[in-house]
Amino acid sequence: MDDIRRHASAPLVSLYLTLLISTIAPSLLSRAAHAAESNSEATHHFSIPAQSLRTALQHYLEQSGVQVAYPTLAAGNARSTALSGTMTAQEALARLVAGTGLAPRFTGAHSATLGKENSAIMLGPVRVGGRAATIQDAQSAYGPGVGFVATRSASATRTDTPLISTPKSVYVVTRQQMDDLQPLTIGAALRYTPGVVSLTANDSTPSASLFQPVHQRGFESYTFVDGLLNGTSVTDPFFLDRIEALSGPSSVMYGQANPGGLINMTLKRPTEKAQGQANVGFGNYGRYQGQIDLSGPLNKSRTLLYRLIGMGVTQGSQTHYNHYKRLATQGDIEWKIDRKTDITLIGQFAYDPQSWSPWIGIPAYGSLIKSPTGRIPVSRFYGDPAFNENWNRQYMLEALFHHEFTKNLQFNVTARFDAQSDGSCSLMSGAVNVTKNIMKRSAFCNSDSHGRSSQLTANVSYKVKTGPVSHSFLVGVDYRGQWSQGSWGFASAPAVSITDPLYNQYTFSDYIQATGGKSTTAKYAYWQDGIYFQDQMNWRRFYVTLAGRQDWNGYGEMFNRPFTWNAGINYVSKIGLAPYFNYSKSFMPQTGKVYSAGNLVQPDPLSGHQWEVGLKYQIPHLQSFMTVAYYDLSENNVLVSDPYFPQYSSEIGQVKSRGVEVSAHANLAQGLDLILNYTWNKVYNARTTLTGNTISGESVSLLGKRLVQQPTNAASGFLDYHLPKSLAPGLSVNFGVRYQDKSWADQANSLRNPSFILFDTGMSWNAGDVFKAVKGLNFRLNMTNFANNAYVQCGSARFCHYGNQRVVYGTIGYHW
Repeated sequence: MDDIRRHASAPLVSLYLTLLISTIAPSLLSRAAHAAESNSEATHHFSIPAQSLRTALQHYLEQSGVQVAYPTLAAGNARSTALSGTMTAQEALARLVAGTGLAPRFTGAHSATLGKENSAIMLGPVRVGGRAATIQDAQSAYGPGVGFVATRSASATRTDTPLISTPKSVYVVTRQQMDDLQPLTIGAALRYTPGVVSLTANDSTPSASLFQPVHQRGFESYTFVDGLLNGTSVTDPFFLDRIEALSGPSSVMYGQANPGGLINMTLKRPTEKAQGQANVGFGNYGRYQGQIDLSGPLNKSRTLLYRLIGMGVTQGSQTHYNHYKRLATQGDIEWKIDRKTDITLIGQFAYDPQSWSPWIGIPAYGSLIKSPTGRIPVSRFYGDPAFNENWNRQYMLEALFHHEFTKNLQFNVTARFDAQSDGSCSLMSGAVNVTKNIMKRSAFCNSDSHGRSSQLTANVSYKVKTGPVSHSFLVGVDYRGQWSQGSWGFASAPAVSITDPLYNQYTFSDYIQATGGKSTTAKYAYWQDGIYFQDQMNWRRFYVTLAGRQDWNGYGEMFNRPFTWNAGINYVSKIGLAPYFNYSKSFMPQTGKVYSAGNLVQPDPLSGHQWEVGLKYQIPHLQSFMTVAYYDLSENNVLVSDPYFPQYSSEIGQVKSRGVEVSAHANLAQGLDLILNYTWNKVYNARTTLTGNTISGESVSLLGKRLVQQPTNAASGFLDYHLPKSLAPGLSVNFGVRYQDKSWADQANSLRNPSFILFDTGMSWNAGDVFKAVKGLNFRLNMTNFANNAYVQCGSARFCHYGNQRVVYGTIGYHW
């Protein structure tokens, strides 16, 4: 067991990194403050489509930080020109208003006016365009969004594209939404997202891998960070600017992925404006947390930018003997080599000396099903604290490169190397004997696993016009290599009394004696190469997207050459309505042996395809985005038992998913932000020869049966309101409600998980709005499930979890 203990020195590394950050942070802040000078020579990346001048000036403010005053009469019917590229604020504004008859004049580092050409006199009433964003490019595809609304994304197309002209469902969790919810996990951050279901009811408690499994449209989601598969990247919500749920098959841009969709997260980037925050948090179950986030320029010309992020957390949980501790850091350096070229380096380190055991749960009898022995307490732990150890250590280095040859020709590269080591020893749930009032258990130990991956995606984009049609071409390549090695073993363990469990009955010595100190070593290697292409066409108000991808991937003896594609069209009307249609495909490699014509062959990849029709809407002159979508999704080549050779598999299975998703995000007024979501989903086995056992032990066919833990209906709403200064300066309150319908708790559909309604609430107070001497001081309080409703979710009769009861979390923060 020495391997399990080898991570004991890791806290010294973590302590060193923390001391290093605290040592250099004052110096960096001093440099950043000294560098905060005139904005005249600073460059910004602009992406503003041709539109009404008033709306364009709002986007210009968000992306440059420059407020523009203009004559409302003269600008009333004016339209801006399209703007794309990296340039100074002066250059951008001059190009934006070219041909409108208006000329810009800068009156300060962050302010400008528009007047009639050849005239210094401002005519008519003056209006300020838009509102300032906290960091630059708030509404870019990689920015944090504004309020609860994001109007641009790169997840579906790998290009900065308005969501209104993207013929696919994309749902964005903005930075403010995460700040209001204060989630500890990605699963918790996605609670107010349509079509997303977390299979772990207590998703506020991180597991050994931090990320709780979520399902989109009935299928498990793969997670990506900055467009690359998430291997070991730190994905605590505090490290992110946004989270995007890309629904439906998406292999054409990402390679292997399940057909329900994927989650793409964007790490925080350096900012041109010096800023920082430090937070201290505390909550029930013994939660204590510290966070720091520093960013800004390193030189006067703002060509070198930095960001430093760090956090540490320790907490218990509603389940006895389950504790979580984590220390994570991230450092960014961005070098703007010139106006057309920049490179960003991101490094991460994270260490979890202790985390929640994912292998032990509670049985359905006594939780979901009434039992003569009574209800199992929410705090009940059926593992053994003497044999319960889970740790994880992660490293990552990422590089992002961007170069513009011309305003229409760009080159982008994202590359990442990551490594991980972890260990886990705990007891696992087994069969339940109701008569004897016991649950069987087994011991599992993963003594020391190591994994690493190398990934790269590179693409060239080119914009050109062919007659009346505008094209945005994208051609790219992908590479992914993953390697891992680990030693593991199983052993029998004593059964446990369901009503009166005894602890410290099974130790590491018992495990070593049972296994003789031996373990099984396994190695894993996977590689994937891909070439993808895309054409985004625009003719008048019609937008057409065509894309295809050829992959080559291998795992052991398996080798596949899947081809995937998608096609979509939408029409963006003058009033902001955009109907769309999309067809897309996905693939997922699978292992096994298929009997075919007298030979044993490798199975074909799982093949997903979907058609989707929907309507998107942006209310004119209001920060808002709404989507209504209907989809019909199938996954084919599902392995089932061969009816003639049961010892082998056959590729005749199919899973179908149909549903409706409704989503509305809107910043309704100054300080009033709203989210509304509804999902109807039916996911079931459309073709299969498999059977399953009911709760009574009867064997039944799984044909037509629904997949477990997939509710038919789900709805949620979240409202954040900043009270008027005259009433309560600096105070904001929020309220959320989540409903989840009944779902099946076993494959045979003989046992149901109950429906539930949960309420969340929170408040935030900026003390500086009342006391100027403490400007930047903030107090925040959040409660999830504040009504303390008790509910349980099961995946089988032997494996269930209670949902989170009331979780209270408060923070004291200082922003500058």
